[in-house]
Amino acid sequence: MDTQIYFFPGNNQPEQVAVASVGGKAQSLIRMVELQLPVPHGFVLTTSFFDSWFAQIKRGQAWQSFLAANSDVELKSACDELKDEAKALSLSVEQKQIIAEALEKFTHERELFAVRSSSPEEDLEGSSFAGGYETILGVNKNGIEEAIKKAFASCLDQRVVVYKKQHGFDFRSPKIAVVIQKQIASDVAGVGFSLNPITNSYDEAVITSNWGLGETVVAGIATPDTFIVDKIKMSILQKSIGEKETSIWLKPDGGTEEHADLRHAESSLTDDQILQLAQLIGQVESSYGRPMDIEWAFANGEMFLLQARPITTFVPLANELVTVPGSQKRLYADVTICVQGLYKPLSVLGTSFLKRAASQLTSKVLGQDITKSIDNSFVYIGNGRIYANISNLFEFAGQEKILKFFENVDPLTAQIIGSVSEEEYRSHNPNIKNLPLHLFFQVTTFGLHVLEARFLPEHAQRHVVQEVKAFKQEVHRLTAEPLPLVGFVDALGDRLRIAVLSAVAPAFATSRIALERMKAIAAGESFVDDFKSLERGLPHNPTTEMGLALYSMAQLLPTEMSAAEIASRLAARDLPKPFLDAWDEFLVLYGHRGPTELDMAAPRFRDDPSTLVAQIATLRKSASAEDNPQERFDKGQMMRAEAFNRIGERLHNRGWGTLNTFSALYRVYETLAGYREMPKYLLIYCLDAVRTRALTLGEQLAANGRLDDAKQVFDLTLQQLEAAPSDKTMDLRAIASDNKVIINQLNLVATLPTVIDSRGKIISLPPVEAKDGEIVGTPVSSGVARGPIKVLHSPDEKPLERGDVLVARATDPGWTPLFVNASAVILEVGGMLQHGALVAREYGLPCVTGISNATTLWQDGTMVEVDGSSGRIRLIEQTK
Repeated sequence: MDTQIYFFPGNNQPEQVAVASVGGKAQSLIRMVELQLPVPHGFVLTTSFFDSWFAQIKRGQAWQSFLAANSDVELKSACDELKDEAKALSLSVEQKQIIAEALEKFTHERELFAVRSSSPEEDLEGSSFAGGYETILGVNKNGIEEAIKKAFASCLDQRVVVYKKQHGFDFRSPKIAVVIQKQIASDVAGVGFSLNPITNSYDEAVITSNWGLGETVVAGIATPDTFIVDKIKMSILQKSIGEKETSIWLKPDGGTEEHADLRHAESSLTDDQILQLAQLIGQVESSYGRPMDIEWAFANGEMFLLQARPITTFVPLANELVTVPGSQKRLYADVTICVQGLYKPLSVLGTSFLKRAASQLTSKVLGQDITKSIDNSFVYIGNGRIYANISNLFEFAGQEKILKFFENVDPLTAQIIGSVSEEEYRSHNPNIKNLPLHLFFQVTTFGLHVLEARFLPEHAQRHVVQEVKAFKQEVHRLTAEPLPLVGFVDALGDRLRIAVLSAVAPAFATSRIALERMKAIAAGESFVDDFKSLERGLPHNPTTEMGLALYSMAQLLPTEMSAAEIASRLAARDLPKPFLDAWDEFLVLYGHRGPTELDMAAPRFRDDPSTLVAQIATLRKSASAEDNPQERFDKGQMMRAEAFNRIGERLHNRGWGTLNTFSALYRVYETLAGYREMPKYLLIYCLDAVRTRALTLGEQLAANGRLDDAKQVFDLTLQQLEAAPSDKTMDLRAIASDNKVIINQLNLVATLPTVIDSRGKIISLPPVEAKDGEIVGTPVSSGVARGPIKVLHSPDEKPLERGDVLVARATDPGWTPLFVNASAVILEVGGMLQHGALVAREYGLPCVTGISNATTLWQDGTMVEVDGSSGRIRLIEQTK
């Protein structure tokens, strides 16, 4: 028979006590006792102790109803019935004997106990089940059996079952252990965090406390005192005395009682106790090697540790990003969010590809790989994120110039970066300014292409077209060659670098220089709206062209076809030939793209056309002259020409030379500015080629039983995937699991921060007061529109009807067709040069960005007015 009981302290070593036997809570207690931390003594009734009870329950009708439940109502009813059956169970003679012998170790006649459930799935690094399982306090020896049954029954609670289903646990095979522990008659108790749960700072411990037992703090039924401690300096940073409206105390003969306490204004902890707890919290964190939260108590001045569990909801940083406590800190901006609008981590393989590409690029351009060490790098790529090293950027260019750059990328991120002390975060790294001389050779070549673009823009434009065509041909050639995977990536990277640096980047860079020169020439005049109009209807933008192509293709279908009908008939190739021809051509040009396309694991339009089909159905349903993107584009071109003429008329009095220079610059801008998104288009083209080869390898590895399925290759790095076919000793499943530790932790975070420092502190702007019914963001596309809010977290989440105000965190090319029906756009992330702003301007839609928590501020149907000129969003009262 399996061991049915463990004592702590006992003769157990922590590693010998399996979590499957004692549960997460008990395993933690046993470990803390072995570490000689001040844990009250007790014992654990293991999962095998309750095998007979589960066997009895599974023979009943309630269990069958539980397995067959198809709705929340049915599930709750079945769970309640199962809990009633569990509480009616009886201990066997053997079970009673085990408990009686264990209780003999506690000799005090009126000893009281805390009885706690301990699940094998609870208090683990990725799951807490907080509040789901049962704890019974102040139990005397006569009440032990009933308390055990109550704790056991809690594993059948609907809350626990739902949590298991949501987090991928097998809810059909419940297991439970029960901890019986000496009850501490505490004078004050509470909870402690080894990091600040609000700011995520790793250097701060947060302690909450109340009089009596800690249940009022854990359950949130009283406002506790809160203390923040600097763990490095061991100093108290902040004290907040809570109301402590009520407290819970042990009754001498068992049970608890709740009553109001008159000491509301008095601190429940002394300074010495606060620092003593901070040291204990640090000790627990150090022992576990990860952020922890604990439950603690003081009784008669003696401190006790009641529980410790990993903190599951914090923002982790890779080890190489974390600086030593007390040393110079670094500041990071999450480029994955503020540039690409991707809040969820990229896949391991996708990150590995981008890291390899960046390494190769810097090696070729700068003469050395500056991505190897974050100390000497402007960017970090790893663990599903891309971070800009703002500290090194401060050192290289200064805070003011960095702010100007980020204002074009994401104004909200720029505001946050502008709120910090440059001196606090500046790296003071002398190597940053000493760029290798190799760069000057690149600059010379690049400069020649810039000169070509400045004085012969049409020639530069033809050069881009030829280079893009040659690039695609070379990618196809390389794809057909039997290159090793990493060699294939390097060859693609070389060709991408040539295409971008020799044609695309000089063209777009020159267009931006031209625009800034135009603004300088027009300085002193009020041309704000006209310059915004100059960004309308620009040719040669691959994202705009994709949207136009999709709309044109939709017009080739009969009206009122549903997405399901289109998908079915498309699969059978049973649609009008003009549409099928357009579809095939679209996939050739844009099949490598799709939502969240920067992540290699994300399906391409070619792989999963469902998003395209849904958008086509919506576009066809709302097809009208007013909705025609081509007409909007043409109108944008006309508005751009009119704006240019208006500026020219007002500059006429400055002389022919000024007007001629302005006109020449405008010709450069008009011809080349649309190429802004071409580098990403080409990058995704390469990424798609690598994705295709990776999936082929994945299918082979899955067929050989080394992976669960082909898509698991996205949990491996390029190097691991290349080595896998020939190295049969590699445990690919274990490697994939190890690779995803931080990515899994990041996936638990509801909203990742845009700016964070190397000690985990999230940098946020102080809350800004707004007028009643009004929110102000950053205007990026002018105009005023009214309409009902429609919040979307993905482009295919639900239909966007004509006139809806699209609200999203950010958009990428996969969202483009939705802009046709939108009346206005509100984004959480994005600046003048971000995808959403670009497309909004093309379609003439008011667009406001930089709205914190935009997707949670309004509900669908809320009527608003969006002013894209001032950045104001005003709530409109609807009359009944």
